[in-house]
Amino acid sequence: MLRSTLNLATLLSLSTALSISHRQDASYIYIPIEFLYGANSRVTTNITFGSSPSSHPITVVMDTGSANAWIWQSGALVHWGSPYLFDPGPCNLTVPNTTTYNPALSLTSHTQNISSEYVYAGNSKIVQGTLYSNDTLTFLSSPTASNTNSASSIPNIQLALENSAILRLRDNGSCAPPPSYDKGIIGLSPYIPTDNTATQGPSFRQNLFSASRIKTKTMVTWFNAPPSSLSTLSGGLLLGAIDTSKFSGPLVRVQNVVESGQVGYYIAKPNITFNGQELVPDQNTTCLLDSGTHADYLPFASLSAGPSQFFNSSGGWLIDEFGVVGYNGTCDSIPRDLNLTYTFDGFTSGKTIKINVPLRNYARGATLNGGDDGVCLLNLEVGGCTFGAPFYSGAVVAVDDERGVLALARGGVSKDGSGVDAASLKIFGSGETFDFV
Repeated sequence: MLRSTLNLATLLSLSTALSISHRQDASYIYIPIEFLYGANSRVTTNITFGSSPSSHPITVVMDTGSANAWIWQSGALVHWGSPYLFDPGPCNLTVPNTTTYNPALSLTSHTQNISSEYVYAGNSKIVQGTLYSNDTLTFLSSPTASNTNSASSIPNIQLALENSAILRLRDNGSCAPPPSYDKGIIGLSPYIPTDNTATQGPSFRQNLFSASRIKTKTMVTWFNAPPSSLSTLSGGLLLGAIDTSKFSGPLVRVQNVVESGQVGYYIAKPNITFNGQELVPDQNTTCLLDSGTHADYLPFASLSAGPSQFFNSSGGWLIDEFGVVGYNGTCDSIPRDLNLTYTFDGFTSGKTIKINVPLRNYARGATLNGGDDGVCLLNLEVGGCTFGAPFYSGAVVAVDDERGVLALARGGVSKDGSGVDAASLKIFGSGETFDFV
């Protein structure tokens, strides 16, 4: 689920584990992921599509808040300029060839005439297409990884090819500058075939499971320790396996409170601690775990005393910048040991899990036009409840969709740029899962 960035837009190892995945008998998949430095960045990966010599890596969103997998077809058009639903508006651009896929150029592709339409961010973005393609996907390691020459290829993966999009954005009459848009999305939420609001297809994870490339419906995501500078954060995603070196303490099961008609993983709101002050959020809501969102949204009701309590308890470090949380200082001056701590109740009575997210992980380069250069805008807002890419940078999130298990642990502990640690890797056979309390 790609949350609107209106506030920010207006204010603004074993890397050889990649090679292991080449084995035809391997029953797990490892995918390097990143949280790029940028105000609108989400959890992404770099993928090369097909077998054409001219194929190129494309950065796509790895999205736990949606279910379907798609990429731009060659010649796709993006329309915008109208605030009205389903109105393409007066503006358009052709998606550059460097961010599209042409199955006709790949000897390993197979296409089908199947239509698709996916809606994101409260109908603010609609993408459409008329083709599915099965082809080889190659997941490339991050340029910041320890071994940048490794790659993991998976044959016969099905994606929808989208040839148009409507972005519900008002234009000033010039159609310039063009808006930002996603280069592709791999939906990772649970496969729910009977719910039309959930999985329309293709489902990346379900297709891997159905083809026996993984033996379980487990998924584990983590991020490594942040680098010394404000830059890209590196991590990984495992399907059908877990690397226990990527977290400290136990995996604690939490209640998945998703309701009928909702897509993704939902948890009860946590208590929030900052500057030694623990607060109980007052908004009556549950919280979506959404790696496809650029920011975290904290559940303090906008018309209550909650937001003021949150800012006042920070001791002047955090300020309200027109709906976006700002750090009262430059981004580089944020102390490395300054965290936002989220305390979640466990599924088992008496169990809790504390997730520490470094405040520096929220500093992703957002700017405020005409604002104070001495204030660092953060990918953090008040109201609603979504835990997006910043939260994922400090947590290990483990799910087992067959058992309905959702568990959290403290992440950010492994070396920056590291891949899978073979000594700590557990590959799951049918019926197996990760240990949790």
